[in-house]
Amino acid sequence: MRIKQVLAVIGSLILLAGVFTPIVSIPIMGEMTYYQNGRTEAVIVLVFAALSLILGATKIYKGLWLTGIGSLAVLLYTLIRFQTKISEMKSDMDTTVADTPLHGLVDMAMQTIQFQWGWGILLVGTGLIIAAAALKEN
Repeated sequence: MRIKQVLAVIGSLILLAGVFTPIVSIPIMGEMTYYQNGRTEAVIVLVFAALSLILGATKIYKGLWLTGIGSLAVLLYTLIRFQTKISEMKSDMDTTVADTPLHGLVDMAMQTIQFQWGWGILLVGTGLIIAAAALKEN
């Protein structure tokens, strides 16, 4: 197996697994995976990962550009959309409960929303796919 093929296959498998790892922790709700967060985006990433696996296994490396950059674009879209929603929620909560005794509790709950390690897994898988596409043939 060539290094390009190894990178493509490993990156694809990591990306496939990454869809089911925690990407965010929300109070009361717990941890959410990419699949739970937005099934449409997760299915698109799963399709890109499966295509990357097939392309890598069959040594069609040029197609990895499409699947790698496509996966990265979907992940960035989701990340930006998620950041926007968190900001909107914080703003809404500030105006809704500003003058109530619950303000401190709601503020503390909003501060505990955290991104989780699943983002790293998703980005590593995508990076390996793009790296496989970018490596020169011997």
